[in-house]
Amino acid sequence: MVRKAVVGVVNYNGKVLVGKKKQYSNHFLSEKWHVPGETLEEGESFEEALVRGMLEGVGISVRVGKCLGEHETTTHKLVKWYECFSDTDDVHAGSDLQEVRWVSKEEVLDICSERAIGLWASEIVGYFKN
Repeated sequence: MVRKAVVGVVNYNGKVLVGKKKQYSNHFLSEKWHVPGETLEEGESFEEALVRGMLEGVGISVRVGKCLGEHETTTHKLVKWYECFSDTDDVHAGSDLQEVRWVSKEEVLDICSERAIGLWASEIVGYFKN
């Protein structure tokens, strides 16, 4: 069975949501900034996992938009990226995040872990350059 995850590029008033992962001993994003996402649970669609993950991870409801692209991680997990929209900027760190913040689209490539960005599909990197 292919493991699957989803990442939400959450937009609000020209800003994008990023989160800093909590300390995990072996996780490559431990204490690093990244675009938040969620691993799919049994029988869950990418969109359902994204809505659940954003509620658990940052405390907001999101509207899921178009799929921006996908990539496979070094552990062979399929990751799909979706553009999402929020009606609020009132977020808080929950589940596996120690901090969250809103940054400009261009800042995402500066703040996020280079190791993570190296895995992203070219269309995802391009999204943050436009």
